[in-house]
Amino acid sequence: MKNLLLSLLTTLGFCAGCQAQDKITTLSPQDFEAAYKADTTAVVLDVRQPSEYEEGHLPGAILLDFLSQDTFSDGLTKLDKSKTYYVYCRSGRRSHNACVQMESQGFKVVDMQGGFLAWSAAGLPTETNIK
Repeated sequence: MKNLLLSLLTTLGFCAGCQAQDKITTLSPQDFEAAYKADTTAVVLDVRQPSEYEEGHLPGAILLDFLSQDTFSDGLTKLDKSKTYYVYCRSGRRSHNACVQMESQGFKVVDMQGGFLAWSAAGLPTETNIK
């Protein structure tokens, strides 16, 4: 019983330590929009695939496909680290992983909770590249 309790406490402590190290700011879609509009250094970064981006994206967002690691890594070398990158994907997983990677390379990042799905559900503006 003591070993089980000790294992549980160790696991919980380990998990809490992991979360404490994750310093990525995550905002609701409404707060995300307000933050990037108020930030003069803001760049909105869509890390979905090109087909997702073409179907609809945040106004003015630039595309950098996270699932294509070569494209993503190469794209990061071209970004200005003096800017703040407001990052989103479809539901939040890719953008969070992209933010972790970017933050580890010295970028200032903000992640959007719930991604494009939450943004659309909130009725916030989108644009499309479909003709």
